[in-house]
Amino acid sequence: MNWLVVFSNLQDSPSGVPIYTKIVEAVRSAISSALLTPGDKLPTNRELSTFLKVDRSTVARAYLELSRLGLIDSQVGRGTFVSGRGGDMPGEFPGSTNARSFNGSVNAFSNGSGTGPVDWNSRYSRYVDGLTGFINRLPQYGDDDVISFAGGIPAQDFYPSEEFKKIVRSVLDSERGDRMFDYSPFNGEPELRQSVIKHLEGKGMSVRPDELLILSGSQQGIDLVSNLLVDPGDCVIVEEPTYFWAISNFKARQARLIGCSHDDEGISLSEVENALRRHAPKFLYLMPNNQNPTGRTISLARRKALVELCARYGTPILEDDYSGDLSYDGDPLPTLHSLSPNKDLVIYQGTFSKALCPGVRLGWLVGPAAVMEKLSFAKRTSDLATNSMAQVILNEFLTRGLYQEHLSRVNAVYKRRRDTMVASLEQEFKAYPGVSFIKPSGGLFLWLTLPAGLSNRDLLNYARQEKVVFSPGDLCFTEATGLNHLRLCFIQNDEATTRSGIARLARAYGKYIDYVNASALGLDSERPRTSNHVLI
Repeated sequence: MNWLVVFSNLQDSPSGVPIYTKIVEAVRSAISSALLTPGDKLPTNRELSTFLKVDRSTVARAYLELSRLGLIDSQVGRGTFVSGRGGDMPGEFPGSTNARSFNGSVNAFSNGSGTGPVDWNSRYSRYVDGLTGFINRLPQYGDDDVISFAGGIPAQDFYPSEEFKKIVRSVLDSERGDRMFDYSPFNGEPELRQSVIKHLEGKGMSVRPDELLILSGSQQGIDLVSNLLVDPGDCVIVEEPTYFWAISNFKARQARLIGCSHDDEGISLSEVENALRRHAPKFLYLMPNNQNPTGRTISLARRKALVELCARYGTPILEDDYSGDLSYDGDPLPTLHSLSPNKDLVIYQGTFSKALCPGVRLGWLVGPAAVMEKLSFAKRTSDLATNSMAQVILNEFLTRGLYQEHLSRVNAVYKRRRDTMVASLEQEFKAYPGVSFIKPSGGLFLWLTLPAGLSNRDLLNYARQEKVVFSPGDLCFTEATGLNHLRLCFIQNDEATTRSGIARLARAYGKYIDYVNASALGLDSERPRTSNHVLI
């Protein structure tokens, strides 16, 4: 059995390296040297964990990473096999001089015939290397009868479509109509900028016009700040777990991510200070309100301490307030930007998309004027200007007071939907000890944790059979970990649908536990086919 040779020397490999990393590298090396070839069968989680004398969750983490790299496949009732698809083998990363072309040959573009296929792999930039492991995680849920807790967008039944229709008609019929068809100023429409400044005053923020930049959605803010500050090898501190697409963006720029864990008050101060002292990071990225994915909100005392700590080390903060307007319990806490005494520490970003509708694609950045000047230029190199039509329409929506009316309505509904999910989880999972969750005070997401050693990916396979899906929490960690966490979006479904969906999830969990118990007893029990395609 080739796998016995592959894994026999793992215990003798360098100390300090996690076992799951050793497993991944052992398989990669064995495939590269042809010790393992396509179709070779690998041991089950239980067989390998017994052989290596490690926990099964460690093997599961390694197999998950190998699957992401395209090196292994799982087949129902048969097991796990070396893939025939190739994958990211050592020395064959996109952009390397010996990268494989689409037909499997080396450097087919330079064959001199003038008729060969373009070898795109040899032409990709170093940026693409940072995308390795993320490309195969795109959403692939399309069944109408599936109840989804997986997304991160507002409920469609509360999109302000009628209000927007009236605004479009009135603007087109007015003398301002032609402005919708011109380029907007590079930093945003002046009227919208003033409306956003007024909106931020309600958050206790005093913002000058030269400190504000209108964006094509808040995701662009992360991208622009990365462009401005991150070089390959730079360190960035993030919460652990954190927003998947921020991880993707930073890693695509080959940043080294330093994850700091949470407690009930937010990100750990001691871990942040240790990272500041040891790694001299470029900046700290965090979401103080309704953090994605955990739903946690950083306490006021922790916010003040974070601002003081980062000021002492001279480390900037990128504050992502993606859902600060969705607040259900008490008054919102002050932003880190408003707590910063000299206004030179924090770049603050926000958006109307999560509270209003994603199609608006408008957000903003606020920061020191000199920094905003450079960010404005970086934005112009990206898209020249933000959508003029969307800006004019949204400004009318704000100035007519419709946004505050909309917030009052959706916050009341979303609070009920959150409470419904909480009550349903308490009812449906009361028979399953060890399952816990965090009740958020706002936002979109609820964070559910399974007992240690269980896999959200295995549960997802059972859940799909029950016609319910969620976002696996391991996507939100900087490394291949977090396999026993789930992120559930509670705002997208009405209360009856939520109750039905949580009941389906509980049934799926019961079947998964039966499988785990049967496997522990050495009994045959078939598991559903693994799927790596998830919605985030």
